[in-house]
Amino acid sequence: MIRENSSKTGLDISEGHIPLDLPQIFGNHSDFVLEIGFGDGDFLIEMTERHTEKNFLGIEIKTKRFNIAVKKSKNTQSENIKFLHMNANIAVEEIFPEDVFSLVYINFPDPWPKDKHHKHRIINTDFLAKLSKIMKKDGVLELASDHKDYIEHSFDVFNKVSFFKSQYPAPGYLQNIPNRPYTKYEKEFRAEGKEIFYLMFANNK
Repeated sequence: MIRENSSKTGLDISEGHIPLDLPQIFGNHSDFVLEIGFGDGDFLIEMTERHTEKNFLGIEIKTKRFNIAVKKSKNTQSENIKFLHMNANIAVEEIFPEDVFSLVYINFPDPWPKDKHHKHRIINTDFLAKLSKIMKKDGVLELASDHKDYIEHSFDVFNKVSFFKSQYPAPGYLQNIPNRPYTKYEKEFRAEGKEIFYLMFANNK
């Protein structure tokens, strides 16, 4: 079985069974929501407080950010949040069952702006294929970035696959979504006057 670490929210899967049994972990069969790269956890924690009827799971590879988010979660009353400290590519490919997530957030991923580094961008056709498998049919994927080139590149990648369909009219992105929580980085970017871009796709596998 999955054991929890020193906090009630951080999951240790070293002795767990793969794929994860999310209903067993959360204790219910409500909708499951995934955030890939949750940073300091502000967005995910606020979402759990707004939507107590859903279950939220975050993945973060950076140890310092993971620990900050877990510590913050201790100050909430949320019972519907769990954190995983691991590589998102590995998690998406290996530890989740198919057809489990109804909503996935990818907020402000590293844009890897140099051409020679584009291969490191998380949005690529292989990753999207893996992500589609663990999402429910008609599940929603939201991507946010302050980097317009990254958004345009990501939109082109989505258009190369058949299993995700854009939910926004041309040019395919929005720059404001009312009542959507801000991440720590989004607050900083907006304070600096930077533009923010959002993509939304439905999983039509």
